[in-house]
Amino acid sequence: MPRRARHEARHRFHERKRDLRRKHREARRQRFIRAFRYAFEHYGFRVSARGTFFEAFREALLDELKRAFHKSIQDLIREGEEIREKLALLRDIVTGRAKVIFKVRHERIFDWKRNVYIYDRLLLELPEDVRNTIVQALIDTTRGKGVSPRLLELYPILRHFLMLYIAYYTKFPCKHRVYAIKITPVTLHFMKGLRTTYYVIRWAYAKDVKADPYLGRTRNVDFYFSFMRYKYDGDLWNSMVVGGEGTGNYTDEVALARDHFRRATYLMNLRRAIFQTHWVKIALAKMMGKPEMATVVGHCSTYGTVGRYSITLRLLERGQYRIRGVRPRHRIKEMLYYKGLRI
Repeated sequence: MPRRARHEARHRFHERKRDLRRKHREARRQRFIRAFRYAFEHYGFRVSARGTFFEAFREALLDELKRAFHKSIQDLIREGEEIREKLALLRDIVTGRAKVIFKVRHERIFDWKRNVYIYDRLLLELPEDVRNTIVQALIDTTRGKGVSPRLLELYPILRHFLMLYIAYYTKFPCKHRVYAIKITPVTLHFMKGLRTTYYVIRWAYAKDVKADPYLGRTRNVDFYFSFMRYKYDGDLWNSMVVGGEGTGNYTDEVALARDHFRRATYLMNLRRAIFQTHWVKIALAKMMGKPEMATVVGHCSTYGTVGRYSITLRLLERGQYRIRGVRPRHRIKEMLYYKGLRI
């Protein structure tokens, strides 16, 4: 096995062991806290009831241990049932008697589509003067003008729309340090004809972004994906890529991904980027060099800023690739690795 792959496998193995130890340690701490809280709530630290307090604490701790033991037995029974079902299915497959191996879940309305419909419906049902004020405030936020505290006092509902539409105020993993507005059919209607810079935000878990130590990657990837090997497998990683510029029309082209030279790939019009978001997942999976992960990664939406140009986009248009930063400590190692001079 190559040295790099061997180190990756060893790192992930020890990382998994640390996660399990941390999980068991936290479970023991929670059991102790629950038992102490039960004894304190019933008896407290009164001097006359000190012996009763410790007896109650001992009994409560034993009850917690019994429940934990019972839960572990249930987990073992459930794992045994799953193993028995898998062996039975394998036997049916070998003997040719298997009927249903897996079941595909069919969804008519996806969660992201339902959320977009609800947000736009809330915005449209507002009175016309309030709606126009809120939309103008959202657009001014993308221009970098900020939100006036006076406006928040007059329209408290504006705070909720900022959390729904602006990436800076959105919850993780869709949160990002940019004042960009979520592109939906309603917001795009108010942004039509305005100079807009598009961004695509998507996310994935670190364990899915990391290169498999045995399979590797199918293509060259962005250098910054190598940073993922220092993250825990359960860490959530979100990424934003500049998609291009337009005038707020459905025919504007948006780059869903960029290769290791930061050249735009998977160009498609804005309409497909909004309504056919599975292309965003496919583009990110191929950008990671693992197309099979298209069903695992997630996406937030296409975002846009009004009246502001992107410095990164300007550098890419001029052919200046100084934004492809490289850590000095690993610059020589990575160069030798990609030239095939080391493993």
